[in-house]
Amino acid sequence: MSITFAGNLATEPELTFTPSGQQVVRLAVIENRRRRNAGTGEWEDLEPNRYYVEAWASMAEHAVESLHTGDRVLVTGTIVTDRWNDKTTGEARTAQHVKASDIGFSLKYHIVKATKATRTGGDQVAEE
Repeated sequence: MSITFAGNLATEPELTFTPSGQQVVRLAVIENRRRRNAGTGEWEDLEPNRYYVEAWASMAEHAVESLHTGDRVLVTGTIVTDRWNDKTTGEARTAQHVKASDIGFSLKYHIVKATKATRTGGDQVAEE
């Protein structure tokens, strides 16, 4: 399932490497939601959505170099469901994250001076 959303970075991007050396960045994005109260016409805050996002290869490196806590970003990607057994109880667990196909700054809130990255090889990654 494809998803696109805007929100603020809740944490600094965290860059790690897979055992084969592939770069992966993990970040949390908070989407604050509001709606107009039908009775009063006033705006009210709703429960925010928190998305966990992963990006791979050069996008992972670019995210670490470019993004910081509080930045307003746009994310497009697919929802992935992870499944595992709890190490302590053995119970089946699931969690979802967004595998980003693109991450960018919201120009509604940022002025960005882009620097084109030079490619050093293939950006397609076989995930582990």
